[in-house]
Amino acid sequence: MKKLIAILLMCASMQALALELEGVKFDDKVQIDNAPLTLNGAGVRSIVFFKMYVIGLYLAEKQKTADAILGDAKPKRIALHVLVGEAGAERFLNGFRKGIEKNHSEAQLAALRERMAAFEQMFGHIKTVKRGDVIAFDWLPAAGTRIALNGAELGRIAGDDFYHALLSIWIGSKPVTASLKKELLGG
Repeated sequence: MKKLIAILLMCASMQALALELEGVKFDDKVQIDNAPLTLNGAGVRSIVFFKMYVIGLYLAEKQKTADAILGDAKPKRIALHVLVGEAGAERFLNGFRKGIEKNHSEAQLAALRERMAAFEQMFGHIKTVKRGDVIAFDWLPAAGTRIALNGAELGRIAGDDFYHALLSIWIGSKPVTASLKKELLGG
């Protein structure tokens, strides 16, 4: 009986915690604005030998393709956990900007320009990000993209195309790395 209880407790704790990467724990399920989301996948973003961040993608229902994720209008969350000791926020913004530019035409970028400027302005007062900081990008169908740093909302940006632009950094046709895209797609 004791063995059975121990096994059941172990299974229950494994279900509560889906994944741990680089010391960051990703819960199997989260909730945003009363919408339950499930961890679709997570991975580590490295540049040369430096592990910059771990990122998790939460969806209403697990998906295996970028097209299915982009076509789904339900709430979503990108949870980015900073791993570097300390880095200028501008470094992260440059990475976001380059990732979006690689995945969009000039016309698409022109349509996003004002919202990209608003996005960058949200981070204007933040000089550095450090290990342990969490940047959350939530897609809320009625409200647009909600951006938060360590749980404090920085602002919101309208338009599903803006959230799709953010997603394209990691799961677009030209992702930051193919391996990270594969991990976020649950593979």
